[in-house]
Amino acid sequence: MISRLLCRGFPLSSTACSFQRAVCTVDGAYPKDGIAKQRARLLYQSKKRGILENDILIGGFAETNLSVFTQEQLDMYDRIINGEHMEWDLFYYISGKKVAPKNLQDSDVFKLMVKYANDKKG
Repeated sequence: MISRLLCRGFPLSSTACSFQRAVCTVDGAYPKDGIAKQRARLLYQSKKRGILENDILIGGFAETNLSVFTQEQLDMYDRIINGEHMEWDLFYYISGKKVAPKNLQDSDVFKLMVKYANDKKG
């Protein structure tokens, strides 16, 4: 998270600048790791969201699904959980308490997340 903030143009010290070059690409995205490293990173990020509800919901989804996701699905999942949506909004979208934005509704990965949440409800 901190590295992503650093990539977005916050003032950097010389130490942070070298950190930024090592961690981020020019557009602020993570470098293309091997698929195993990407899965491990996403699993960790899914379980450590900052609010317990998302730790359980998104972390459980990740444990169940990341091992079978393709590279394209992993990239989409990364954009969903690390993208523009605030934590509580993401929880409300997945649990169906708020209507998700169109770009999320059209995502196959997001549909799987919603299905997972619905299956856990009942």
